[in-house]
Amino acid sequence: MLIPPRDGVDIGDYTLRDFAAKWLMQQCDLAEVCVYREANRALLASNDRRQRIVFIGDSITEFWTDLAELQSESVAIVNRGIRGQNSSQMLLRFEDDAIALEPACIVLSCGTNDLRSYVGDARSVAESARERIVRNVTAMADIAQARGIALCLAAIPPVNPAHPVHRDPSAIIAINAWLVDFAATRRLDLIDYHRVLVDAAGHLEAAFSEDGLHPNAAGYARMRQALQRCATVAALTAVSCRR
Repeated sequence: MLIPPRDGVDIGDYTLRDFAAKWLMQQCDLAEVCVYREANRALLASNDRRQRIVFIGDSITEFWTDLAELQSESVAIVNRGIRGQNSSQMLLRFEDDAIALEPACIVLSCGTNDLRSYVGDARSVAESARERIVRNVTAMADIAQARGIALCLAAIPPVNPAHPVHRDPSAIIAINAWLVDFAATRRLDLIDYHRVLVDAAGHLEAAFSEDGLHPNAAGYARMRQALQRCATVAALTAVSCRR
């Protein structure tokens, strides 16, 4: 029950912003845990006892369909990408879609949707996005490391100005620099998708994407090269990589 407003404005004893946030949490699956709920249950109930590498991310992860080619008799690849998600949503579903699957390794790719500017210039969201990504990545690292699960961080890929929703290239570079430092401090592997996709202007190379954001087959091939240079992933997928 809402209490009458103390000062005669907004909704009950809530500001409109607070009410909207609480309404969304109660009425909506804000983290989209429902997307993979049944798949997770089926996986845990299966007889598949291979070591798992869970990839958690946004559409760039979700659309990476040939990730499964890294599977082998001893390693299963589990794709848990959800299009449009930001790092806060990934943190909220991290337990359900990654930790609970008892993986040997988690590959975390987040950040590009935190940098989306829905109103105003892309540079206007850079500082708040960086702060949010730092908090959320730190929290997910804490959770994984507390469970003894290897975590690999992925750099945010570049974006081409051809894409209608812009991201500030300098913000991507700054956040990636933090990811490099954080990975070194925590002794985590860092997968540099940015370096293998960027052009001389600091944008996503046009040959690697059709829309300026999502990699095409050539782009994913470059990302796979970067992934396979990751020590933890390379060690786990050594059998399938030799095929």
